[in-house]
Amino acid sequence: MKFIGLLVFLVLSVALKADEPEIDINHADVEEYIAEEVSQHKGTVTVHVIAHTHDDVGWLKTVDQYYYGAKDDIYKGGVQYIIDTVIEQLVKDPKKKFIYVEIAFFKRWWEEQDDETKNQVRALVKNGQLEFINAGYCMNDEASVHYVATIDQMSEGLTWLQREVGGPPPTIAWQIDPFGHSSAQAALTARMGMKGLFFARMHYQDYDKRKENKDLEFNWLVEGGNMFTGCMYRHYNQPPSFDFDRRGVDPPMVRNPKSPEFNIPERVNTFVKYLEEQASHYRSGNIMLTMGGDFCYQNAHKYFKNLDILMEYVNANTTNNGFKMIYSTPSQYMAAVQKSIGALQNKTDDLFPYADGAHSYWTGYFTSRPTLKGYVRDCNSVLQVCKHVEAQVGKKLGASSELLRLAMGVSQHHDAVSGTSKQHVANDYARRLAEGQTECEKVITEGLKQRAVYTGKLEPCRLLNESYCEVTRDGNQSLTVVVYNARITARVEYIRLPLSHPHYNAINLATNQYLPIEFLRVSPATRALNPNALLLEGVFRAELPPMGFSSFQLRLASFTTPVLRSAPVYQGEDIMVESKVYKVYFDPVTGAMRRITNKLAGLSGRTDKITQRFMEYSSCTGDDVDRQPSGAYIFRPINGEADDLGDPILTDYIPGELFTEIWQSFDNCSWLSQVTRVYYEKFYIEVEWTVGPIPLDHGREIISRYETSLDTNNTFYTDSNGREMVERVLNYQPTWDLNVTEPIAGNYYPVNTRASLVDSKRGMQLTVLTDRSQGAASLHNGQVEFMVHRRILHDDYRGVAEPLNETANGEGLIARGKHWLFYSDTASYHMHRDIGLDMFYKPSVVVGNQGELEVPSATFYKTGTPASKYLNVVTLQKIPSDNGTSLLVRLENTLPAAEGGKPIKVRLDQLFNVQGDFASFQELALGADRKAEDINEHISNTEITLNPFDIKTFVIKFTTKSDDFNMAF
Repeated sequence: MKFIGLLVFLVLSVALKADEPEIDINHADVEEYIAEEVSQHKGTVTVHVIAHTHDDVGWLKTVDQYYYGAKDDIYKGGVQYIIDTVIEQLVKDPKKKFIYVEIAFFKRWWEEQDDETKNQVRALVKNGQLEFINAGYCMNDEASVHYVATIDQMSEGLTWLQREVGGPPPTIAWQIDPFGHSSAQAALTARMGMKGLFFARMHYQDYDKRKENKDLEFNWLVEGGNMFTGCMYRHYNQPPSFDFDRRGVDPPMVRNPKSPEFNIPERVNTFVKYLEEQASHYRSGNIMLTMGGDFCYQNAHKYFKNLDILMEYVNANTTNNGFKMIYSTPSQYMAAVQKSIGALQNKTDDLFPYADGAHSYWTGYFTSRPTLKGYVRDCNSVLQVCKHVEAQVGKKLGASSELLRLAMGVSQHHDAVSGTSKQHVANDYARRLAEGQTECEKVITEGLKQRAVYTGKLEPCRLLNESYCEVTRDGNQSLTVVVYNARITARVEYIRLPLSHPHYNAINLATNQYLPIEFLRVSPATRALNPNALLLEGVFRAELPPMGFSSFQLRLASFTTPVLRSAPVYQGEDIMVESKVYKVYFDPVTGAMRRITNKLAGLSGRTDKITQRFMEYSSCTGDDVDRQPSGAYIFRPINGEADDLGDPILTDYIPGELFTEIWQSFDNCSWLSQVTRVYYEKFYIEVEWTVGPIPLDHGREIISRYETSLDTNNTFYTDSNGREMVERVLNYQPTWDLNVTEPIAGNYYPVNTRASLVDSKRGMQLTVLTDRSQGAASLHNGQVEFMVHRRILHDDYRGVAEPLNETANGEGLIARGKHWLFYSDTASYHMHRDIGLDMFYKPSVVVGNQGELEVPSATFYKTGTPASKYLNVVTLQKIPSDNGTSLLVRLENTLPAAEGGKPIKVRLDQLFNVQGDFASFQELALGADRKAEDINEHISNTEITLNPFDIKTFVIKFTTKSDDFNMAF
């Protein structure tokens, strides 16, 4: 090669010319600079050097341990030192550039700096040396996160950055480490103003094909916009053997030819060969070269010094080697690519599942750590109520939503809610959430106390799923129950409270009318879950106003209300449970569902078989085909089919007027139990499963499988982070010819809120809604299965270095969760959106046992006409304002056009019931850090239109006469 023949001359000339000027980069105008470079170096490949660090917001170490550099025995390094040394080097040399991503760390570092350092950072941002990319509070997961949590954590980081640092807002989404990529994530970031998306993980078969065809960069057509998308060439690290950081494994660049360590010829030759290989798979004459990796630039002086030498030698021979290296950023690289090539290949589907080998499907983490996933979802619901109450109550509450907002921001990280961190780190995520939840519970209880003008003390009941509540435990006093509804539509809910006895009447304090209340004993499974569980649960029907609260009293009664008892069943005769919506038939011996009928008009003759059973996959520990075992990330079962778990037994059939329950236990599996509830007025059937402690004899992956008579053509549908529904076809990928190597794990997909089976011939469907993220598959026609729990005894060799073996109280962890089954004709399919909002926005229940209440009910929704049930207030949050009061409001039309969605009109000045006058509003991008791009700057009226599936963000200002900003009654 010509390059090798000139190498000796190159080395000596560069080594002797120490005063040779370095490359100068015009930071003021990226596009002009790129055009100039292309014209001057026509035929050469521009190498965009992206100096970066990937700082996990927890993984092998906790957030604090990573930041401060503690626990070096686990992993060496600290984020504070990275930022310190990078800033020093950028200040010293204006030609250098660096990108930073995780605001959770940068915010902490920023708060420790003096004004001089902060101003230096602002100057670096202004001149283009330091560019913030993505800039969410973390780099969130894409399989296990709900879209509301994604918006919240991105907004938390973006608005902090705009408020504290300033400069141009980020335009690049940088999702380099999540284990698969959702179309909803791309769509949301497009709505935030991002123009490009870069990631590093793609199914190996898809990657190989795209690499061969030079299609690693493509145009992703997503709801909300089109996204320039690039898959990185070799993950997100520097090239092999060119890690110049603290690790001391790769050699430094030694340019002194008299030194025995002199290595420039070999180092430069190796590096240029790598560039040639990478460039051969791209079209534009530009390649992105990531120089960095996990927690890199601990010693930025060392890294940059070696990198500068490498760039100097390559650039000294551009004419012969064909490469020109520049310090760059992803936004600069994207602009260069878009200028130099025409249309890219279009993509419309998503990037799940991810596999990095024939038997290494990263589909286990869809379910890993199910209790943490459930807790994150519960805290999300608490946070939304907390922000509502803060927005509605002007008086100081002694607490705020900030702690839970930040804890939720951290918990969306791709090693947090994903369940792929070490155990002590997962514990730390839970600790943060618990502390934040405690603060928000103070906001909610004190805020509702003020709104209701209650003279006593209100307390939360955090352990309702374990039938325990401290304030209801004694049973010696009447109870005041205040329930808040975060939805903008009124709703009916069945409130379930743990009680010590059945001597209560239920009263709606707004109408002063008695309500039906039913009592039933707590199940043995619940008492096993929490030995302190109370004896009974009381259930009453509550009508709740939109974005407001209603109050109820459980008044001590002199008589005893009968407790619901188990009713007799008759062999050979199915148990038929009937509600306003369904007839559900259960086996009288096993208690298993057998069939279901939707009673609504036109459907009385539509009945489908539906059964449910627990099964398990035995975890592979590696075999002769591949050493890959199941683990926190990877799902790899031993056999080609799941095994049945125990024999189901009907233990109790408990009919009531408000609801009916079917209790099941399982022979030979004492660690399994289930309750199926049919509420009289609900459009869903509730299946509450309890799994654990899973025996420790071998790795087990537990599924709940629903089998139906629906003809689904081997197809089912899963949600994308709670937004659009994505078609999944068995053993098929729409963009390449899939070679099926793992027929079970390779057909698992993430389900964040629901999965659907659709029989298009008969026009019927079944949607299963989940209360947390889970993995799901449809491996046979008319079936859908959900993995609900995992306990695995081997690590899967993906870095976490410990098995997924969660314990509590010396035993395996018990997980409890719910599925809601919605069965209907396809014309009513859209109702799953309304039901899903009910599941996500859980009513917030607080209880007092002493005091009087003056205001029994109030709403923050002003308009007299009921809102569309498909209108959703994604965000209601009070934000700082120079004068008056400002609310950050996100409004969503939850129904897509494909499901019959129509435009929804909203009057912003008639939306909220406040003491104060509407002053103005401004529409922002989804992240709330910049103006929306495509808005009419001359809007004179306050009526806005939400098209199907729109999410719009506004700051609404009100003038108030005092600091007290209250809802009006």
